Amino acid sequence: MDKNSSLGRRPIEIPVATMFLVDRLRGSTSRVLSTLWLKLILRWLGCAYGCGLVADGRVIVHVRHRGSLTIGRNVLINSRFRSNLVGVTGSTIFHCIRDGRIRIGDNTGCSSAVFSSRNSIVVGNDVKIGGNVRIYDHDFHSLDYSVRRDPQQDFDHEKSAPVTIGNDVFIGANSIILKGVSVGDRSIIGAGSVVSLKVIPPDSLVAGNPARVVKKLESAANP
Repeated sequence: MDKNSSLGRRPIEIPVATMFLVDRLRGSTSRVLSTLWLKLILRWLGCAYGCGLVADGRVIVHVRHRGSLTIGRNVLINSRFRSNLVGVTGSTIFHCIRDGRIRIGDNTGCSSAVFSSRNSIVVGNDVKIGGNVRIYDHDFHSLDYSVRRDPQQDFDHEKSAPVTIGNDVFIGANSIILKGVSVGDRSIIGAGSVVSLKVIPPDSLVAGNPARVVKKLESAANP
């Protein structure tokens, strides 16, 4: 016999429509508060942003020294677990180290992405950045084991190179873009790829670890 029935209780039934409305209300409230807080942080740090910026969830911004962060118009930043059911794992992070520069173009969106720059990360317009993507323009540590023994030397000797993401690019979930990579317009990075290939031509499908160009895509610019 069901335990609830034996105690004279009935399971609580919540209509699906009610659950949907509650979820929508939580989402709307999160977007309003998260966007307001992010804009306050950006203004306090002297970072430029365009109209139409929307954040949903916690966004971490770390900009010091001569680093800079610029966010274009109509940018959507998802950082709340339920903001994108692709399976986001944490907050979106913009990390500028020393002179690192990050620029996000217009009409671009990301979910729980990490941008870490000691040099330059430039993301074009109309770019889709999937859940948990990481874009690094530096190695974080020296490749020389003897240098890594000293934290300050390790920090001073890590290599970096600019990262450029073209317009209309789609980067699949859980991909990692490493230093010195240039992704051409309209290209697609397959989910889970680790990209160290320095030049990716426009209209390319890239996938794998290490990532390789696996197909040429057709587009209006490349019929």
